[in-house]
Amino acid sequence: YGTQIPRVYGTLRVAGTVVWATELKESNEPQSGAKGQPDVIVYSYSASFAVALSSRPATRIGRIWADGKLLRGAAGDFKVKTGFRFYPGDDDQPIDPLIGSVQGIDSATAYRGLALAVFEDLQLAEYGNRIPFLTFELVADEHEPTVGEILSDAGGVSIQCSAAESVMGYAAYGGSRAVALQPLVEQFALPLFDDGDRLRAPEAVVFETDEDELGAPKTEREQAPARNL
Repeated sequence: YGTQIPRVYGTLRVAGTVVWATELKESNEPQSGAKGQPDVIVYSYSASFAVALSSRPATRIGRIWADGKLLRGAAGDFKVKTGFRFYPGDDDQPIDPLIGSVQGIDSATAYRGLALAVFEDLQLAEYGNRIPFLTFELVADEHEPTVGEILSDAGGVSIQCSAAESVMGYAAYGGSRAVALQPLVEQFALPLFDDGDRLRAPEAVVFETDEDELGAPKTEREQAPARNL
């Protein structure tokens, strides 16, 4: 609770936040001992959990890393046995069947609006029998979004900007919209200003001024020397 989940744009490697998990599940299997030795019982552990990746819908997941090692390749192949499901974060997203069976269908949430990865019985022997630190190659938009598209979406009606520079990926998060978008604004040195209603870029503003407000008759303005502002 209280963990910020970013709005992800483009393609980005993100850590995500575990929002649901079961207790570790213990399994055991007998194995033949060495020559002349008795059989032994080998214990293994697995866990099922869900990870929220983005607070806006995403398209798909590419590679996944666990404790820095590749867990899922670009072709979707897992290096460790696990069940896996991805939910893009649609408004009509269904409840995951595992979460529903554990929590009860009336108590479970579908995490609508959140891009979600669900692991079922991920084998943990490779990770010290604990849930590893996971990072995901998340594709939120199939094209590289423009700065203007990100600002307009994350800023809502409070920002108007049509900057056409594209970015490969960006995660907007912070205690406010200003904090979430400040790194992007600074990176591209965007000259946004507050017009009293919203933040705007200069190209988004058209000023209409009556002749009476210009301070001199038209003929005098034509004769006046130009000066830099």
